[in-house]
Amino acid sequence: MTDAAGPHPVPERDPAQGRGPGPERVPEKQAKQVEPGRLAYVAMLGTTTVGALSGNVINAPLHRIQQDFGATDSQTVLAVSAFTVSMVIFVPFTGWLCDRFGTVRIVLGGLAIMIVAQALAAFSVNLEMLIVLRVVQGIACSTFPPGVQRALVALWPSKGQAAMAAWASAIGVGQAVGPPVGGVVSEIFGWRAVFILQASLCLLLAVVIVVAVPKVRGRQAPIHGIGMAVLMIAMGASVLLVTLVGQRADPLAEAVVAIIASLGLVVYVVLATRYPETLFEPRSLLEKRYIRGTVSAGSTMFIMGVCLVSLPLYLGERLGLTPGPVGLVVFAMAFAMAVSGRLTSWLSAKLSMRTVIEMGLGVLILAPLVLGWWTSRESDSAAVQVAVVIVLLLLIGAGLNAGQSIAAYAISRSLAAKNSMAFGIHNTSRFMGMATGYAWAALIYPLGAPVLLYAGASVVALVALLTTVIGGPAGQVEPAREPV
Repeated sequence: MTDAAGPHPVPERDPAQGRGPGPERVPEKQAKQVEPGRLAYVAMLGTTTVGALSGNVINAPLHRIQQDFGATDSQTVLAVSAFTVSMVIFVPFTGWLCDRFGTVRIVLGGLAIMIVAQALAAFSVNLEMLIVLRVVQGIACSTFPPGVQRALVALWPSKGQAAMAAWASAIGVGQAVGPPVGGVVSEIFGWRAVFILQASLCLLLAVVIVVAVPKVRGRQAPIHGIGMAVLMIAMGASVLLVTLVGQRADPLAEAVVAIIASLGLVVYVVLATRYPETLFEPRSLLEKRYIRGTVSAGSTMFIMGVCLVSLPLYLGERLGLTPGPVGLVVFAMAFAMAVSGRLTSWLSAKLSMRTVIEMGLGVLILAPLVLGWWTSRESDSAAVQVAVVIVLLLLIGAGLNAGQSIAAYAISRSLAAKNSMAFGIHNTSRFMGMATGYAWAALIYPLGAPVLLYAGASVVALVALLTTVIGGPAGQVEPAREPV
């Protein structure tokens, strides 16, 4: 049972049908009467933006943090990667928590933890303390993707794919504005002020959600503790392995982590096959809609990660831009993601979701190739180079929005994602895509081969497109009527 918004609880699924509860939805007719207002909608999307912002807001002042604590390069990088790794590890578990205790309640819990962890980070006495608090921040942030995405479906069912387009835009804005915001704030007030700002934003969002967003009641959701722990270890080892490869770490360390990840996945498959009632059986992940949505989402996050890491380096080293202008240029991608949300929804209604996602992936195949060629050539005019980069980022941002939003909508309607662990695995795959994009950029950028760097992004987009074309309509979903 899920209480979507109003005083009357609404069944998620008819128990007489002999199936488990589905995602937190309300019937279409009732949804028109109980949907919360715009303030609640903006607060939930704002939580997504702040969560994405938290991941990379310290990237710009990272050198100053290193100087203050007298740390090495590898030690300082842990302050960034610790956030992502802990987030990936805990997303499957927080997906289950959203099912069990209700999405809005878990999101508020995440915000509360984030407020404390961000505030304490501002008073870190050494790098070790900062890294531990970044781990805690990543755990808190892991509640946002499953919580917000499911709350949008449950509380605003009439918005449908438009809500997922807005959600994708919110992610892009947070990812892109993180470095410039962190750079400006640290430049004026010092790097510790970045965490105070984040804590203040989280507090504001928490207050608005308490006041304006109705609670979504949880349900009885069984869990296999050992199986969940094994899955979390396997996922964490996988993202750590990708990070180590990108950093050209010790081959022995990479081998050990790879063995842990592989053994973890094997053990989980065995447990899930033996206890399918409390774990999500891997064969259920083979649903076409789930595969297409997950591949598309992971691919777009990969491309975003490549751009967010490599372009600031190119603009600073090759063109000599300072952090402020670099942030403004990179923001073009987030701007396109934000403003193209409505266009994505309109085109999906006029054409079809399949057509729009194929168009978006087509852009993500071609634009990175052009970007690689353009950034590899020599030019006397930095202004022209920057102008072309901005145009290409606008195109990439629009393509990212199409891929992210339609994938999210398809996942929200897939049968596999009715299970909290499958939903968590999907979100884990998304962040794995971004972590892999970071690793690819870290591995290839030092070689001075931008064509190869961005060709990797194009190949990933091509794989997503082939998955869509071969598997069928990527965005074709059931009408959002009564759940069946």
